[in-house]
Amino acid sequence: MSPRLGLRVLVTTVLLVLPAVAGAAEGGGGGGRAIWDLVLRIVNFTILMGVILYFARRPVVDGIRSSIDAVRKSLSDAEEARKEAEARMKEAEDRLAGVDREVEELLAAARKESEVERERILAEAKEAVEKLKTEARTAIEQELKKSQALLRKEVAESSVEIARGIIEENLTPEDHRRFISEYLEKLEAN
Repeated sequence: MSPRLGLRVLVTTVLLVLPAVAGAAEGGGGGGRAIWDLVLRIVNFTILMGVILYFARRPVVDGIRSSIDAVRKSLSDAEEARKEAEARMKEAEDRLAGVDREVEELLAAARKESEVERERILAEAKEAVEKLKTEARTAIEQELKKSQALLRKEVAESSVEIARGIIEENLTPEDHRRFISEYLEKLEAN
């Protein structure tokens, strides 16, 4: 409230109260004193209000202005925070959409890698099988050669035994002496 407004209120109050005071004073008696007391109280109250308004106006207005400024700043900060939150939410949604795409890419890469690994393992297994086949063939051939050699040896021994049996049965002591003589002659000739 401006000082002029306060002065106007005081003057208006006094002008409104004066006719009532004048009428009460004309009537005389004890009622006039009560009215005069009322008028003085009203004037006193008006002066007190004017002084309070005059001196308290600046701090009250400054306080109200600072409250308004604080509310405006709070609203501005809240609007800025809302915009920032919306931006973060949009960014999070974009990242979430990107995560789905990334997961698909990772799954595709994992499938491809597992297929490559499967092929590599199969190739190694085939190679190992071929190696085992080759080793088995070599081992079988060696065992076959050993068996054949053993069989030849046994056949030869059996043949010698059979021949010895046949010779012993058919060989007479005279044939025996003749063989020894022929053998000794051959030795002497050489």
